[in-house]
Amino acid sequence: MYLVTAQQMREIDQKAINEYNFPEAVLMENAGRVATDVLLAKFPKLADLHITIAVGAGNNGGDGLVIARYLHKLGAKVKVFLAQEKELSPSTQLNLSILEKLPVKIYPLDTENSIHLFKVAINTTDIFIDALLGTGVNRQLSSLLAEIVDIVNKRTCVTVAVDVPTGLNCDTGEIYGSCLVADYTIGLALPKRGYYLNKGLKYCGEITIVDIGFPEELLAECGLQTYLVDNDYLQGHLQERQRNSHKGTYGHLLLVGGSMGMSGAVTLAARSSYRAGVGAVSCAVPSDVQLHISVNIPEAMVYPLSEVEVLLKGKKAVVLGPGMGKNEHVLQMLQYILQESTCPIVLDADALNVLAGNLELLSLAKAPVILTPHPGEMARLIGKDVKLVQNNRLETAQNFAVEHQVWLVLKGANTVIAAPNGEIYLNTIDSPALAVAGSGDVLAGILGSFLAQGMSPEEACCMAVRLHGEAGVKLAEQMGTISTQAGDIIEVLPQLLRGETK
Repeated sequence: MYLVTAQQMREIDQKAINEYNFPEAVLMENAGRVATDVLLAKFPKLADLHITIAVGAGNNGGDGLVIARYLHKLGAKVKVFLAQEKELSPSTQLNLSILEKLPVKIYPLDTENSIHLFKVAINTTDIFIDALLGTGVNRQLSSLLAEIVDIVNKRTCVTVAVDVPTGLNCDTGEIYGSCLVADYTIGLALPKRGYYLNKGLKYCGEITIVDIGFPEELLAECGLQTYLVDNDYLQGHLQERQRNSHKGTYGHLLLVGGSMGMSGAVTLAARSSYRAGVGAVSCAVPSDVQLHISVNIPEAMVYPLSEVEVLLKGKKAVVLGPGMGKNEHVLQMLQYILQESTCPIVLDADALNVLAGNLELLSLAKAPVILTPHPGEMARLIGKDVKLVQNNRLETAQNFAVEHQVWLVLKGANTVIAAPNGEIYLNTIDSPALAVAGSGDVLAGILGSFLAQGMSPEEACCMAVRLHGEAGVKLAEQMGTISTQAGDIIEVLPQLLRGETK
């Protein structure tokens, strides 16, 4: 599924209207109807509820008016408050004139008395529906809209945002003073970037995307480059194994890392790579931790670092960095593997820290390179602060991947995957249960495993990030988000790969 900016959504709307001959009123009707279907699915006794809808003058307000009409038809007790700060759009005016013919109470929101009436209505409402602004927010709300939002946020009714919570920038997830805290957001046509970035994670609540009728052919013509890795991605890309297969069928992964005091990183990466289905694993580690790692991963072949040159032969993927530390030796190993490996290379942890300041080494690579930084590592790679990275996650990942012709997995809430051709993939599932030491080593092992099994970088990155995120959700359900360890993530992988997502 595509992920869009406000400008891209406007261009899609105009293309639908001007080139595909969709009347704007038809799109508005579709939006209101399917949004009502979502409400009915979530609240089966909708007809028994008191519902208050606040609408603005733009097309988002028109969507709210259509919803009001359908809710009235269902028998719900509906009140509409119109915050008209400018002239109504033509389609909004059309739907207001239709609604005015029905016994639905419509109140202006323009005086102190009307604000008082709104407060009284909210005090007795079961569901509040926000159809005030939509995707156009890029500055602080007007005093009227800020007051409306603040009134609702102080009440206990269920809040539903139509397309975007009022006050949220749908491109960046930033807010400007006041913003509606939605329990549910009904995204119209396509998800917006801001849902999954910055404050959007808090203010959107549960997100449901609804189809309002745009043909796939129309979307394909729009040059969109950002996609969601959604609920169906993992199971849709898993393949059944054949009875006549063997360990060589599923690839041989080389893990290079470890140091005294940090041997657990390689152990976790190796264990997770096996759980993700790789056929064989070889580990190249310092001699002083070789025995420890051999004991902890009896399935793996463990060799001293000095044998990397021989070990590279015949491998299907390499993971470099977990637990290596930062020293000149690591820099030499990084340079050697980038120059000599003919299979995909995953650079993780300390390999990334050493790479910072030596980015020219990436040009040596003969094979695809995948970087897996957390925000702090990303900040070091680009010489900026973490706040800038977090405020511009999509752009930061995309710009780096294109400039250096690598794949980049920017970890964190809603992990970003950026491709060398400018495409971006955003994961939609994760959990605080993953916020634990060693979690990144587990992800590196899963990613290396999928690459070794022959998946493309795109497929391996999206699959690994999705599986890792689903593991976090599974653990949160089983153990809560406080007591998890990285090893627990590995233990739930078989359940998820069998399709047990609940």
